[in-house]
Amino acid sequence: MTGSAVERLRLLVTVKAYPAVSRKYGESVCVAGVTEPGPEQRWVRLFPVQFRELPQIRQFRKYQLIDLEVRSPGSDPRPESRKPNLDSLSSGRELGAGDSWPERRPFIEPLMRSSMCEIAQRQSQTGESLGVFRPREILDFEWEEEDGEWDERRGAVVSQPSLMFPRGETLERIPYKFWYRYRCDEERCNGHRQSIIDWELAQAFRSWRSRHRDASDLLDALRRKWIDEMWAPDRDSALFVGNQHQHLASFLVLGVYWPRRVVEDRLL
Repeated sequence: MTGSAVERLRLLVTVKAYPAVSRKYGESVCVAGVTEPGPEQRWVRLFPVQFRELPQIRQFRKYQLIDLEVRSPGSDPRPESRKPNLDSLSSGRELGAGDSWPERRPFIEPLMRSSMCEIAQRQSQTGESLGVFRPREILDFEWEEEDGEWDERRGAVVSQPSLMFPRGETLERIPYKFWYRYRCDEERCNGHRQSIIDWELAQAFRSWRSRHRDASDLLDALRRKWIDEMWAPDRDSALFVGNQHQHLASFLVLGVYWPRRVVEDRLL
């Protein structure tokens, strides 16, 4: 790596976006994670990550620890953004969920913000571009059919042969966009509607198709998972969010943090 100073980090991967395509980077994934608990704990965004081209030994999962070298990207002003040296990447252990995610909580809970409104305010003041918070109320999980321009705009880029995909295995288009509508825990909050770009949601769409008779059944199944299960009363759920490089005030949902609620023992 050349240019800015190189830094070696150990991160817990918390979110992976579904691959995006550009002429500059080809097929790339935006990955976000947090450094180890402590006074200097912070968010880190890794981009670009050509995830499907990584050797199997370097491919990682959500809530897995990774070590790698990074440097500040010259073209991205967001303070959390780093350009990864993927040749330096090594994967560590995956932190299990357990009943209430006890291994994961020390990484996530110290970084919890009070609301999306607070994160947006911090973005305007300090440039903060990643966050996690607990909404007051999830109102809906919505979808809309995508336009049909994928093949023309993106298919030619992702179908080009590469080292790991010599036959040019094309990235599959997900034909729907998904959103959450919610209110956050801010007295003057007027509500939010944010696009969901989590890889987990896209993968569920792809893998669940064989179980459902038609698109309507599949979409209803996704809604049950992303509303009824993830936001059930016994869950202590929160949203991971991040903004866009070209639209700094616009935040997207990167994933859901949904451990089972911890019930404190009380003496009778």
